[in-house]
Amino acid sequence: MDSILEPDEVEIVKIMSNLPEFSWLIGADSAEIRHEINTKVANALREYYFENTRRTDTEWTRKFRQAGISEDDGKAAISCARRLGMNIS
Repeated sequence: MDSILEPDEVEIVKIMSNLPEFSWLIGADSAEIRHEINTKVANALREYYFENTRRTDTEWTRKFRQAGISEDDGKAAISCARRLGMNIS
């Protein structure tokens, strides 16, 4: 597998590593980062998206806000995930 991260993967790490759950992504190897993005980060972004569009109760908006992740940052992370081929909606 390619050891160089895609720009969208780098952007997701930059945004999501502000959350305690994903802070370990900084400095992790690319295989670990890709696995985490494709599993747990994708699920978190999906729940965040649903919470903001369907008013479900997942609490990711609160977690993002507490971690200093703005709504624009959340939208950017979702856009990056979609460009990487993840189904967020």
